[in-house]
Amino acid sequence: KFMDERNVVINPEFIEKRIVHFGERYAGTIDALALIDGKIGVLDIKTSQAVYRDYNLQTAAYMEPLERDVKNLETRWIFRIDQNQVCLRCGTTLRTKGGREKIKIPFPRKGPVCKEEHAWSEPRGVIELKEFPFWKEDYAAFLAAKGLWEWENEFWLKRIGYAKF
Repeated sequence: KFMDERNVVINPEFIEKRIVHFGERYAGTIDALALIDGKIGVLDIKTSQAVYRDYNLQTAAYMEPLERDVKNLETRWIFRIDQNQVCLRCGTTLRTKGGREKIKIPFPRKGPVCKEEHAWSEPRGVIELKEFPFWKEDYAAFLAAKGLWEWENEFWLKRIGYAKF
């Protein structure tokens, strides 16, 4: 329903597609290349509690090698899908993922937290789509983080014949 309402079109050739940047020596797999609201970009799907800033490094790394092959590539999105339950008495949320339960008390509190068992609602879906059109600075940050990782792992990278050392 969300995809139809936002007029999201996914390019089937770019679903779970391996992206390689030989010059900078990294690779990754994009979730999808999409057309949303008339713009072509990388669509990365997350099942998290929020859209975290470090996702921008990942999606920026996809943009650089894709820009050579995809005409009119201009943006990237994080499509966050989550599910939780809310206590009908106190507003606390329950998020179950991977067999683990996380309970989060609302801040600021709007009343007392239940002293007995919570009265959980039915699970509700949470959907968020955030666009990040300016990727060049994030790409520079990605390369800096990669360089730090290479520096930290120099010993092991030499042992496997990593070309930089």
